[in-house]
Amino acid sequence: MLQQQEFIHTTSHEYEQIKSVREWIQNLHVSGNFFSLSLKTLELIRRFNKLYVQVIEQEDRSPSNVNQLMIISKGLEMELIGEI
Repeated sequence: MLQQQEFIHTTSHEYEQIKSVREWIQNLHVSGNFFSLSLKTLELIRRFNKLYVQVIEQEDRSPSNVNQLMIISKGLEMELIGEI
């Protein structure tokens, strides 16, 4: 039972991270600061947006898609922190 609660806490934390990254991307788009980003970061943003639409908006929550979205959001967050 205790392990299950840890998993739920971790998953909710992951979804909060996804929301945070999504807000960063939207703020970058509105401000126009995305022109100074590296190609790697822009590619991660493209992948993130594609998976975000598929998982969150279209509700295709297959384990592989959710896992990919979580992994990309972690990597993208690190890239954005390094570049901004």
